[in-house]
Amino acid sequence: MAEKPFKDREEAKKQLIICGNWCNICEALSIILVIIGIIWRILKIDFDLDSTFWFLLAIFFAITSLAPHLHIAEIRNQLGFDSEHR
Repeated sequence: MAEKPFKDREEAKKQLIICGNWCNICEALSIILVIIGIIWRILKIDFDLDSTFWFLLAIFFAITSLAPHLHIAEIRNQLGFDSEHR
């Protein structure tokens, strides 16, 4: 039989909190960078950076936030956290 991925539920809950924090950080950074890109475009600021640079950074952080989201979904699925709250 396969070994359990977590020793106990408390360890899994700690992982959920850590991944949730990383999700929030990456999502907040992507939103902030989109806002900076819009302001950059509106004010037509030119410091050798185009507004596309800020949008690409925002896309990078949005894609980066997918990994913790998937980890959260995996933990909840493996340990049945969703069925616990119903």
